[in-house]
Amino acid sequence: MNVVYLALVLISAATLAFQVTLTRFFALAQGHHLAFMAVSLALLGAGASGTFLSLKPSAASRWQRTVTTGAALFTLSLPAAYLAINYLPFDAYRLALERSQLAWLALYYLALTTPFFFSGLVVGATLAARPERAGSLYAANLLGSGLGPPLALVSLATVGGPGTVFLCALLGWLATLTCQGSGFGRQGLEIEQWPANTKPSNPERISTLYALRLTPPSRFILYPAITILLLVLTFYPPPFFDVRLTPYKSLSQALLYPGSEIIFQQWNAFSRIDVIRSAGIRSAPGLSFAYSGELPPQLGLLVDGDNLSPITRPTQPTFTPYLPLALAFELRPAADTLILEPGGGLAVLTALQSGAGAVTVVQSNHTVVEALNHNFAGFTGNTYGDPRVTLTVDDPRSFLRRTSRQFDLIIWPLTDSFRPVTAGAYTLNEDYRYTVESFADALDHLSPNGLLVMERWLQLPPSESLRLWGTAIAALHQSGDRPEEQQLLALRTLQTSLIGVARSPLSGEDLTRIRQFSEQRQFDLIWLPGLHPEETNHFSIVPGDPYYHTFAELLRASDPAAFFVTYPYAVAPPTDDHPFFFHFFKWQQIPEILQSLGWSWQPFGGSGYLVLVVLLALVVVLSAGLILLPLLWKKDEGGTPWRGQGTKAEERKISSFTPALRAGASVLHPSSFFFYFALLGLGFLFVEIPLLQRFILYLGQPAYAFAAVTSTLLVAAGIGSGYLSPRLPLRLALLLITLLVIIYPFLLPPLFDATLKFPFAGRVAITAVALFPLGVLLGIPFPGGLRRVAQYSPGLVPWLWAVNGCASVISAVLAAMLALTWGFAVVLWGAALAYGLAGLVILPGIRGRVLGASQPLSPGP
Repeated sequence: MNVVYLALVLISAATLAFQVTLTRFFALAQGHHLAFMAVSLALLGAGASGTFLSLKPSAASRWQRTVTTGAALFTLSLPAAYLAINYLPFDAYRLALERSQLAWLALYYLALTTPFFFSGLVVGATLAARPERAGSLYAANLLGSGLGPPLALVSLATVGGPGTVFLCALLGWLATLTCQGSGFGRQGLEIEQWPANTKPSNPERISTLYALRLTPPSRFILYPAITILLLVLTFYPPPFFDVRLTPYKSLSQALLYPGSEIIFQQWNAFSRIDVIRSAGIRSAPGLSFAYSGELPPQLGLLVDGDNLSPITRPTQPTFTPYLPLALAFELRPAADTLILEPGGGLAVLTALQSGAGAVTVVQSNHTVVEALNHNFAGFTGNTYGDPRVTLTVDDPRSFLRRTSRQFDLIIWPLTDSFRPVTAGAYTLNEDYRYTVESFADALDHLSPNGLLVMERWLQLPPSESLRLWGTAIAALHQSGDRPEEQQLLALRTLQTSLIGVARSPLSGEDLTRIRQFSEQRQFDLIWLPGLHPEETNHFSIVPGDPYYHTFAELLRASDPAAFFVTYPYAVAPPTDDHPFFFHFFKWQQIPEILQSLGWSWQPFGGSGYLVLVVLLALVVVLSAGLILLPLLWKKDEGGTPWRGQGTKAEERKISSFTPALRAGASVLHPSSFFFYFALLGLGFLFVEIPLLQRFILYLGQPAYAFAAVTSTLLVAAGIGSGYLSPRLPLRLALLLITLLVIIYPFLLPPLFDATLKFPFAGRVAITAVALFPLGVLLGIPFPGGLRRVAQYSPGLVPWLWAVNGCASVISAVLAAMLALTWGFAVVLWGAALAYGLAGLVILPGIRGRVLGASQPLSPGP
């Protein structure tokens, strides 16, 4: 039995590492929107494994065989699933146009579910076979799962995405060998030896997968050979395992230009950086029509194959004075400048060529810094080596909290690609750059005459730029400044907008310079103190001048909330609790979306939010099928669904309580177990997902937040399951979880405010300390519930494993929808409600009445 714990640790670690790898794969290959959908549906594998075990109880009774077979098939399915999703011709942009894409999407789901099915089979079979050891078995599962995310981050940075897939397969193979080498698999994957020209004495004991006539020396050759092969493939994956990008990614588009080539490529823990050489790269967002020269040679820098940002060679004459950002240096000559996340460095070049006195650059991606500072320093004229430049690798929000300096200019440059607001493909992206709290932090670091400058793309009707404008106004409110007209400015080019927020009212000289700059560069004014409507909409003419009118209406609104309610898009200022800057969806847009369905060249034919609605409906239907199938199957066979296929003694024991159940005794009906484990599935993901999203702000990168939060919660839950679960009353644990989850939304903001300035290692340590108590408690309800089920209905265990897994899938989608609509705090309070209801549902069983028992049971944990 002891060997199964090691197998569980290895399989669980591989499963979570593969899940992290999948998120990175889809962020690179397709986009964040599809990454969320794919990983959420992959969780169905765990539920499907519970359904399989319910339909085939013999798999649980012969659990050694199931565990070993499941580990072996998990190993094989990982590279197979990766290749399938890498090469299947699924195109999200054509989903509303071609019905065949639905079939490809279904195959995507099947491929993604398969590895999770086999890993779930390993865990579910052990729990079903030994529910009395649920605490220690579940602890091994959780501890292994907690090791998976940090292992994936290290592997991604070392061997890249394809190599990490083979590393996960290697862990699965080691789990298989662990079972084989210990003799654990002799009831399962044992390869029986028999003389030549004879049949095996017990063919049923031989797995169909390993029904090979191997002599013991053959095993000693084959098993090490497979191990060495997987190890070699981890460091040297074949070229056909390279990630294939959708044709709509910026990198794919750029490579279509003749002569284009990738000249630099490197993975790190949270991204893949590519640099492309192409004669077709001509990037200068917002460049004035007044500029008649040529652009200098440029390379393209891309993060995860998207958001092409130019790496520019300095030349004379220069074009940077004709960029909108040059206005900042017209207003504040020789400024002490802070530039946050400059991408390929165009904003830094603009600052230096505009005469900035000092330039502090904050870039969160260390691989980008290494590429610009070393690999391409010669191409850029060593821009970052200029004595005026100070380069810092850090998250911008953390830097602003840590530094005590004040700056004359703080710049958020435009470095991402244009995204049609109607597509909604980036709806799910958290972006803590553009929140009220972020702008307030920036305003606090302006000198008395300082200026905060931000750029965004233009959309019609106004959306990105208007939301940025509203966020700036809200930040002024939060900083204690009344948003007087004298502190704000806005102008637009043909495609971009620039918004400025001054620490003090703009002077008359400032206003004169702005008007002169706009006139000379042929930029249109949107807002200036004292601006008249006839001064706007002169160059890039838009009928009705919606930019001026909406900006002015919002600024002068006595009730901004009423303005946001009536506006056709969701443009209310994002906050740290609701940091979805690119989420513009409102339900009133439905008719327009349906009208364009099948006619618009957009992902899924319209709003990204509707993808979540469709996905929720899909997972509810699939989950219901997986949950109800065992009940219908048992009913057709004439059995009682909740009895399972236990021993005859167990069946007689359960049957003896049936009269009491029919008599209406005060008992815990099997349906109570269904609701209890469903609520646990909902509650756990309702805790984990908002915490993951919330800690992105604190730790700077989604991958770091995933690793730190998930690992802390799972390792702590493993400790709680193995040590506290048999000791702490279940009712008390559920009550403590409910109380902690309620107060976390109130505790985290002041904790972040006080410690965001700490170094990264310190923030990781604080994350672990802050989440550890909650994680320990979260490890108690599941094994505690299983022990109660096992006392009188062990046959229920596989089905409840399916219920819990399917509820987790629903919870993942529902949590994202609730966070997009109401924020992270509401999702956490939903988790508190789920755990509170779980305590009420299981309450009769806590005092010892389970499944028709008319007398108190023996005391349990």
